[in-house]
Amino acid sequence: MATGSFDHTVRLWGLGDPLHPVPAPGVLPHPDIVTGVAFSPDGRFLATAGRDRTVRLWDVGDVHRPVLVRTLAGHRDIVFSVAFSPDGRMLASGSYDHTVRLWNVADPSRARLLSALTGHRLNVKPVAFSPDGRLLASGSDDHTVRLWDVTDGRHPRPLGVLAGHRDFVDAVAISPDGRTLASGSDDRTIRLWNIADPRHPAGLKTLTGHADVVTSVAFSPDGRLLLSGSNDRTARLWDVTDPRRAHPRHILTGHLGAVDAVAFSPDGRLLFTGSADHTAQLWQPDVAHAAALACSVRAHPTITEKQWRAYLPGVAYRPPCGHG
Repeated sequence: MATGSFDHTVRLWGLGDPLHPVPAPGVLPHPDIVTGVAFSPDGRFLATAGRDRTVRLWDVGDVHRPVLVRTLAGHRDIVFSVAFSPDGRMLASGSYDHTVRLWNVADPSRARLLSALTGHRLNVKPVAFSPDGRLLASGSDDHTVRLWDVTDGRHPRPLGVLAGHRDFVDAVAISPDGRTLASGSDDRTIRLWNIADPRHPAGLKTLTGHADVVTSVAFSPDGRLLLSGSNDRTARLWDVTDPRRAHPRHILTGHLGAVDAVAFSPDGRLLFTGSADHTAQLWQPDVAHAAALACSVRAHPTITEKQWRAYLPGVAYRPPCGHG
């Protein structure tokens, strides 16, 4: 896992044992606030975006000795987000200069600009590729999400425009089947869109419940869940198996500051939330698996029958981790 921070650093973490994350030695330094991070599909490279108006490419094949291989300059304002294409050959960056830039990163040490996408009237914030890499979505402070055909990164073509949010668009994600897009906004809502035909996108459902800006959204690898983060200090899990009937599943509480970033692990067994409280938290979405994990590492015997009767009188004795 990689985390970027207002302290001008990126940190790498080993998650072989999610109960005991291991920080890699050292940090990846930036000259200013880090606003976005993204791993290449093979995990070999990390792209980081910053308030210094640059994108940096790091070789993290050896987490003990990450190497800066290229700094991409050209944006004229803060770079808010970065995303690799599914084949790892292209990188998109969204910036407050109102543009999206596409970069050829097939050889990260020789990365170069392919094109600049213009059309948004205000800051560009999130960017996301479709699973087949042919489509790019960008969200903006102009209250819209734009869809682009990036089959040829040198000559991208504008497709549909998703309009409906009443405030800044801070987050976008595309489902694993490429048919649904989720967008999160300062208007405190999440909107689900049908983008099967990107020239004629259509609204599917508006999800409400967050009490503040929706900062981030992410689909689970199987596409059945959506995770959202908010300035209201919570993350929420939504069942989006049928996007038209999407509904809330769980509210994740515990952060003491705004939840700025959310993600699923590639196997879907862990959730990640990053917060303005200076922490990142790991969550287990499968309650049964979480219980089994907790029982496997308990430091003390499970609750005894005497203790059970004292605290749960009238309830049949069923210790959660078996009999002590």
